[in-house]
Amino acid sequence: MRSFPVRLLVPSVVAISLAACAGPSSNATPSAIQIETLASAAISTAPPTADPAARIEPPIGVQIFEDDVTTPALEHLRAAGISWARGRALWKLIEAEQHDPPRYDWSVTDWLFGDATAAGFRVIASVYANPDWVSTRECLPVDPQFLERYAALWTALVERYDGDGLDDAPNGATVGWWQVGNESDFDPNAGDALGEGDYGSCFGHSPAAYAEQLVTAFRAARVADDGVRIGFGPVAWDRFTEQTMPPGWTAPAGPYVRDFTQRALEALYADHPDDPELPFFDFVGLHNYNDNAHFWDDPVRGRELVGRVAGFRAEQLALPGVYDLRDIPILISETGMPTAPSDEWTLRSEELQAAYVGQTMVRAYAADVIAAIWYTARDNTFGDCVPPHYDWLTFGLMRSDDFDEALRSRCPEQGWMVGAYQLDSSATPRPALAAMRVLTLSLRGFSAERALTADEVGGDAAIEAYLLRGPRGATRVAAWATNGLRLGARGVDPAEATIALDARSIAPWSGEVTVMDHLGAERLVGADDDGVVRIAIGEAPVYLSGTER
Repeated sequence: MRSFPVRLLVPSVVAISLAACAGPSSNATPSAIQIETLASAAISTAPPTADPAARIEPPIGVQIFEDDVTTPALEHLRAAGISWARGRALWKLIEAEQHDPPRYDWSVTDWLFGDATAAGFRVIASVYANPDWVSTRECLPVDPQFLERYAALWTALVERYDGDGLDDAPNGATVGWWQVGNESDFDPNAGDALGEGDYGSCFGHSPAAYAEQLVTAFRAARVADDGVRIGFGPVAWDRFTEQTMPPGWTAPAGPYVRDFTQRALEALYADHPDDPELPFFDFVGLHNYNDNAHFWDDPVRGRELVGRVAGFRAEQLALPGVYDLRDIPILISETGMPTAPSDEWTLRSEELQAAYVGQTMVRAYAADVIAAIWYTARDNTFGDCVPPHYDWLTFGLMRSDDFDEALRSRCPEQGWMVGAYQLDSSATPRPALAAMRVLTLSLRGFSAERALTADEVGGDAAIEAYLLRGPRGATRVAAWATNGLRLGARGVDPAEATIALDARSIAPWSGEVTVMDHLGAERLVGADDDGVVRIAIGEAPVYLSGTER
């Protein structure tokens, strides 16, 4: 059994099961005008830009797995306005046996990347899982004697999916963004001590080995396509080992090495001084889950994901006299929240998951990341029936027939899975998918300008609000109430507040504000006699816009 420390449960694309799942549609949907807007909006497939003012589409994606493409999942995701898809390329499936010259089996990656490309997604893929002829454990560093084969894999991968018309996948599959491993800061020694399996990569004990593997992948990829984007990591940067916990950290020890990124970068700059290709990557992948993310709340840096990204840049991407990469783009390649099962520390539900969709994605917008990827499209992790049931965490925007079948066959008694697991298809939408649709509609054409201060929202520090700027000077405010704890924390009441807005933050200003809740219900609220609009809010985001008379 895989056991997880109780407060933070970081899922990952490494789940070996290829199954997934989905849930019942919410009755709350966007207005008819918004639905028409979504249906008619062309979703751009132009290369993304790190400049938020130049964004046309919201930089929002979802993790997909191989079995998702056999279901209506991709159709649901595109209808929700999602433009990125994150997949994986497992070396152990592509080159299961050692031959000279190499023999590659592209059937799985062609299928996954081809369907994602055909659906109109911008595809990013993580590469991991060594064949058994390379290492005794698939997550471990590639032995130097096999780095040449690893390089050949990367050149072949990028060439097949670069879409340049030369030796391309026959179905038109294209991938422009790649990641070297998954949660590379995982220390296998710490993981083994906790009885916890890895999530794709195990370099936490050997950051220098990761650095060399990154160099190998980068150079080999650029042989095939000098415009391909290669990412460092992703790293979890959470649930730190006992030896690397920061001061004030109160969560149980985990398997991730806090200074892994810094140590890997130190090795890069020590071993390749003055190399014009430094730092051998184009962006950094970072994961973000809500359980401990408020540790990085800071009055200057920001809250939750925003403060976390700022903290990571400051603490890991700069070392005086050695390197300064604080301006390099960051991609949030996993963020999410499960609907079940709950435990004694945390209540989990579909309602809380739907609230977190807007929270984490608006924060990512405000943090100016390349994109943020929700984990996952459908429920995709299975396990045994031994408490605390963390192998069955349901992160999907949709429920899954595969998950339902596994749950019923493996665990006939399911009292810990609160609520019936109802399906109307192999990818049954949850309220979170409706929340994602409202989010993309609300963000389309807008860029994040800044967080609003407490004084600008009525003086209540429990309000988290962001000012978004759109065409012709129009503004929109995304806001919710927060108590500075993870959503669903036991023993505390849900956060509530009243936001007060006026012409300083709402344009055009007419004395009325359109309030769109996170599931699409819409209403007008007028100003009081003092010219201020006051709106009661909870933990689920609302999107506030001015109206013209």
